[in-house]
Amino acid sequence: MYRKLILLLLLSFSVLYAEESTSPSICNDDLNTSLFKNDLNSYIYTWNALGTGGGYRPLISADLNTSAYDWNALTTKWINMRAAAIIALDKSQFYQDDKSLNHVGDMGHYDKVDVRGVRLGAIGTINFDKAWTYAVMLSINSLRRDFDNDLEDKITLYDAVVGIPVWGEYGRMQIGKMKEPISMERIMGLVFEQTMERPMHLDALLPSRNIGIDFSDMIFNQRLTWKIGVFNDWMEDDQLSFSESNQQLVARVTAVAYEDKGKERLLHLGAAYRYEDVREGTVRYEVGSEQWFIDPWLDTGSFSADATNTYNLEMSYLDGPLWIASEYTSTSVDSPQFANPTFSGYHVAANYFLTGEHRGYNKRRGIVRRITPVLDFTKGGWGAVEISARYSSVDLTDKAIEGGNMQITSLGLIWHPRRDIQFHMQWSRAYLDRPDMETGIVPTKSDTDILQFRWVMVID
Repeated sequence: MYRKLILLLLLSFSVLYAEESTSPSICNDDLNTSLFKNDLNSYIYTWNALGTGGGYRPLISADLNTSAYDWNALTTKWINMRAAAIIALDKSQFYQDDKSLNHVGDMGHYDKVDVRGVRLGAIGTINFDKAWTYAVMLSINSLRRDFDNDLEDKITLYDAVVGIPVWGEYGRMQIGKMKEPISMERIMGLVFEQTMERPMHLDALLPSRNIGIDFSDMIFNQRLTWKIGVFNDWMEDDQLSFSESNQQLVARVTAVAYEDKGKERLLHLGAAYRYEDVREGTVRYEVGSEQWFIDPWLDTGSFSADATNTYNLEMSYLDGPLWIASEYTSTSVDSPQFANPTFSGYHVAANYFLTGEHRGYNKRRGIVRRITPVLDFTKGGWGAVEISARYSSVDLTDKAIEGGNMQITSLGLIWHPRRDIQFHMQWSRAYLDRPDMETGIVPTKSDTDILQFRWVMVID
């Protein structure tokens, strides 16, 4: 508990460190009124004064794609605040043959409606001469990969981060609990995703959030963005000191390799590196079948390690209503006792709007935006209808480690009746190849079909 207090004190101290400056505001780029200009995007992303004092507009607006609604906003001369919430309900149905039942057990007890998440928080700006941003987000039901918190926890602190301008027009520092700068899919929130959950190789090989500090900038006429940070989650574990806890160095570079605004085309390329100094002695990689609530189907078990090196490559191509994306992740473990294994995975995905919408792109964060329906359901239209397809693969078997491997094919339909509401329907087939976790013998392979439904509501 006292470590969380120290984190809050650090954030409070950073707020007191207001740098007085007359250099140009970076609001315009944070707003990034959309690469693809049209009347709809202008309506969503263009802000007026809103009483912020000195003409400062919320930097956070485009980064988190806040809506045009004002009932949940507080605007003053010194601070802007917008309440934010995400509510998601899931329903899953598993279809298993005898091989699947013998391999992973009867999944029938998961065939029910469940709460995917309820997150509450606030985002906004502190209006110094160069505005600072902040975000605080809590969840009332912990997710297993958020610092391996006990599933019985009632409240989890997801984000507590302050962004501070430090040099030039775009140079910024962030401090607090946040997502590490690696992988577009990891950085984006659930409402941005191409399918219902992130690809399993990212869940297996990358953490959810971490505590630390990072620095970022945009160069080459806003076509290249870099970010680098150092992290240590010792405040989340009362049993470890700072020096005893694992420490991470993470860096990401993204580039707009091709852009045609008139034809609504853009090619995003990115690369990232993560080094972890394993001071806690062991590592473990595990993942389920791209459902957040089930026990792992792949598991390396804990094994001794000195360090890990993770590389991530990413690509996204936007062409009007089409979005094609892919990522590759590889983690090499410095573990002489287990012959230094390497684990890897990748995914390829494609989404297409049957109703003609297209996603924009956020240059500062190097991510694809979520969309706004052209014809809102509450204004006489049908909203936006999107189809999705993804193939993902992960291999956690190498050298002396046998964690297994799995491939998942997914097809989905997403309906966006409004900007702040989503309905998902998705079918997936998981191809699992691993020895039985208890006996270590056959069956080694099985197929499982999964039908999923989700309702999401976002208030931002």
